[in-house]
Amino acid sequence: EDLHGLLSDVLGRHPEVEAVSSGAILSTYQRTRIEDVCARLGLTSLSYMWRMSDQRRVLDSVLDDGGIDAVLVRTACPPGLTPRRHLGRSLRELRDSGELDRLGER
Repeated sequence: EDLHGLLSDVLGRHPEVEAVSSGAILSTYQRTRIEDVCARLGLTSLSYMWRMSDQRRVLDSVLDDGGIDAVLVRTACPPGLTPRRHLGRSLRELRDSGELDRLGER
């Protein structure tokens, strides 16, 4: 699997790495997948934002206060986000246009 290969490569280049921090907020699948890979590699999985806030509040905070220009580089949730239409666009643009809200209603 991709995540295991990536983290194995990171460990090979940086053996001092002890933990992985993820942005999992509500997705149990995402959190447990990362925890499983970390456990197999002897790493600690850190999910500081797990169940701490709703996704919209976290997104707004990152985009408005964090000075981050987040760009969509991959999508795996059809029929909502589609590669031709959404990849390469900023999350701020999608949010401000109301498109993220419309996608969340599907």
